[in-house]
Amino acid sequence: MMKRKVDDYSNFVEHPRYGRGPRFTDVRPRDVPLGYRLTSYISGNTISGTAVEADLERQAFSPVPVLYYFDLKRKCTECSRPFIFFAEEQKYWYETLGFVLDADCVRCTECRSRHHGLERQRRRYEELFHRDDRTVDENIAMAECSLVLIESGIFSTRQTECVRMLLNCIPSKRNDTVERRYNDIRQRMLAVEAARSGEQTDA
Repeated sequence: MMKRKVDDYSNFVEHPRYGRGPRFTDVRPRDVPLGYRLTSYISGNTISGTAVEADLERQAFSPVPVLYYFDLKRKCTECSRPFIFFAEEQKYWYETLGFVLDADCVRCTECRSRHHGLERQRRRYEELFHRDDRTVDENIAMAECSLVLIESGIFSTRQTECVRMLLNCIPSKRNDTVERRYNDIRQRMLAVEAARSGEQTDA
């Protein structure tokens, strides 16, 4: 049996479940009937030998159903590192989660995880923002969410004024846990303000 040539995938982002390199299968794609497509519209950089058969009954509706999924080489839009959008992952997206077949994977798993975490922080911030009578813990949590969003570039650095106002709402008498969180937030806030001040001075 001829040994399959495997390219170097050592610099690809590792998927926590599927790894870094392609997952080769013994599936041999059949002829494609009229009205179907072998794989999706996003099949650029397909890795041959990685076919996984689709379950057409479970796919979200599409005018032209997909018969097979293949591992696809991708480049993360956030960190620019290469990664693989695995055939098995596509099968899960399109047959279990119900994503449309043209939905592409544009972020590596690490950036996806970070992105989802930031979305949770934003939702939590907005939830707390609309509460009239926040507790001490909720003010601390809101300040932490705000700082994470500032540090990630989602909120403007001027949002530290809101963080400062939230810290001013924290009573001077506080337990050790609140004290630690308060000091951590304050130090991070000052670091952001110092960096902003330095940028303004350089300009």
